[in-house]
Amino acid sequence: MDLLIDFGNSLLKWCLWVDDHVVDQGHIDPVALESGLRSINWSVVRSVAICSVSDPELTNAVSVYCSSLSVSHCGVREMHLAHLPPWFSLGSTSADQIGKDRVAAMLGAFSAGANYCVIDAGTACTIDFVSNGEHQGGYIFPGLSLARSSLTLRTARIGGVADRLYSAKLEPGRNTQLAVEHGIRMSLVSMCESALRNTSSPIDTVVVTGGDGEWLAGHLPDHVIMQPNLVFLGIHRFFRGL
Repeated sequence: MDLLIDFGNSLLKWCLWVDDHVVDQGHIDPVALESGLRSINWSVVRSVAICSVSDPELTNAVSVYCSSLSVSHCGVREMHLAHLPPWFSLGSTSADQIGKDRVAAMLGAFSAGANYCVIDAGTACTIDFVSNGEHQGGYIFPGLSLARSSLTLRTARIGGVADRLYSAKLEPGRNTQLAVEHGIRMSLVSMCESALRNTSSPIDTVVVTGGDGEWLAGHLPDHVIMQPNLVFLGIHRFFRGL
């Protein structure tokens, strides 16, 4: 099995991948990297692929831990944007100015000859457009949790906001908490809808992923596809091909 690692700014997510499927997965807090990695069943791991936007020292530590925990013939490789697959291009986008996780998500959603959009609704929400295998640019803005924490931290009278107390219709809230929660959720949906309307060419497919992706997908047009393991699929394709 392949061990695929998506190391973000606040969390390390991993999965065991075989035959284009996730068979086990979990996440690790960066403060407990060694103990978290030790909990993985290393007896079945035959290769390790790392996609990281975290601190280089922490990324190197993960690589060293994986090398020490795996069997002797297990290869540990890190995703580098200087070596993209021949079927995908960043176009005029600088490899130094885009996160590897965003690229991995685009690789995961790749379809030959298609114009598609990838929306990753996590702590930050990213939107990227791809046409005929070439990146066309994108957007980054606060996700639900970041917008919520920003309001509660900087607006003293709001207080804590219960993120699960909301109406599916997102109607005007009749108290502060509902007004905040419905407001940030409506903002996320509106930003995504506006981005999709502003494309220079028709979009064939919209693929949504991320922690808030399932909720968001339910509020976007019908042709949206929800793919929770999109980044892992992209990491796999980066090293193994389509």
